[in-house]
Amino acid sequence: MELILLKDVENVGRKGDIVRVRDGFARNFLLPRQYAHSATVAGKGFVEDQRKRNDKRQEKEKGKFQELAAKISGAKVVIAAQAGEQDKLFGSVTSEDICNALNQQGYSLNRRQIHLKETLRSLGTFQVSIELYPQIKATVSVEVVRKA
Repeated sequence: MELILLKDVENVGRKGDIVRVRDGFARNFLLPRQYAHSATVAGKGFVEDQRKRNDKRQEKEKGKFQELAAKISGAKVVIAAQAGEQDKLFGSVTSEDICNALNQQGYSLNRRQIHLKETLRSLGTFQVSIELYPQIKATVSVEVVRKA
């Protein structure tokens, strides 16, 4: 049976996909739970139209994030933290601290976009990766200095 998925179904497909499944699986699982409906000619046309709109919207978003990545790549963030002897911090600098510093500079970011392998625990300059959009990344220089 050919169906149009209304929701993501594991091991079957994603929302909007046109899939062929066994009749029993469709009648007993997908259709009663309203995960899918039968693929008619009108339904297929609607899905294609939605897919084209979605692709166009994603291209527009991707362009916006590429511009933002170009701006952020040159950014430098300075974070002051208390440190002891041997330049070790009395705590750590987290992705949330970096996010707050970037937001103060005028960039609108979420802390989940900032990828640290581990928190920064010493003074120095570090390169931090920021994933703005799938496959669009920027690198920011983060300098951790001693708090006066």
